[in-house]
Amino acid sequence: MKCPKCGAILSTLPVGDISVDKCQSCDGIWLEHGELEKLRETGLQGIEKQLEQEFGNPPAPMHSLDGYLRCPQCVDKGLRTNYVSYMQPVKMDHCVACFGMWLDKHELDKLLEDKKQLDAVQVDRGFKAMLAGLAKRMAR
Repeated sequence: MKCPKCGAILSTLPVGDISVDKCQSCDGIWLEHGELEKLRETGLQGIEKQLEQEFGNPPAPMHSLDGYLRCPQCVDKGLRTNYVSYMQPVKMDHCVACFGMWLDKHELDKLLEDKKQLDAVQVDRGFKAMLAGLAKRMAR
């Protein structure tokens, strides 16, 4: 797959039991449908920094782009910009066909930190469940 932002080839890298597709050129990350929730459930923090330390930033072969961000999985589908989070908005681009999401540099760590902040908030469980449900609906 190629990076929707800069055209470089995405590298598949392991994060626990999940494989994420990372651009070694612009440091963006492609997550397939459901992978963000799995990463949030692990409680891991600083994944982007960990990937940099573990795998470095080798040169990535580049390809040309034709304007709009395109889904690296569906290829012919454009990505739509959305804001997703529980506590503070984080911009991401998602595919309406496969429901994958493109996160620019640092956005994955912001989303994981956002989940950690939500978990630290002492609120009624019903309210917390309502917020989580709203966030899922907004991500679709």
